[in-house]
Amino acid sequence: MKKVLLLATVALSCMQSSFAQHFKNGFGAGISVEDAQYMDTKVNFTFTYSPALFFAEQENTSFSVGIPISFGVNGGYSSDAYDGYYYNSTSSIGFMLDIPVILNFNYGAGAVKGGHKKWGFFAGAGYGYHLSTDEYSNYYDDNGNYKTSDNSTLGVTGNAGFRIGMGHRRRHNLEIKFTYMKGLTSYRPNVYGVNCIFNL
Repeated sequence: MKKVLLLATVALSCMQSSFAQHFKNGFGAGISVEDAQYMDTKVNFTFTYSPALFFAEQENTSFSVGIPISFGVNGGYSSDAYDGYYYNSTSSIGFMLDIPVILNFNYGAGAVKGGHKKWGFFAGAGYGYHLSTDEYSNYYDDNGNYKTSDNSTLGVTGNAGFRIGMGHRRRHNLEIKFTYMKGLTSYRPNVYGVNCIFNL
């Protein structure tokens, strides 16, 4: 048993030295817009924690696997109508959660450990989970049938953006990121986003 544990430890260490060149994380904020058929468009104000593992580093390039987790809030409004007159108007606060796994190609600022570039860019794709909650997620389809959405979906996602080196030695960077996710399950939303993240 001890030999198996020792071999596993050595294997993990070898994998880490081969692939996990360095780890970075960042914090930021942004806006996301969610659009789905039969539902009103939602605008979320988001906060993001963005950890990433960088590997296959060359002079100015690298690949990275990241899980940029975003949590957001939005305001909702609903009013029922009867014979052209409105009644029972209410408002609510909804929440949003995004958990994607992204493989990125990185160039320039922020791409390699100890890099000193002023500018850089990145682009990548992956797969993610999206959750959106509010009180008004039920709707009528084109045939007049009452539907209930569970407000969560899995789907493909992509991002692209640029980074600006910060500080005297540019050890940190400011990242402007544009994202898109297409939900493939449940209510199949389109989720667009823009984030500003400071990477440590």
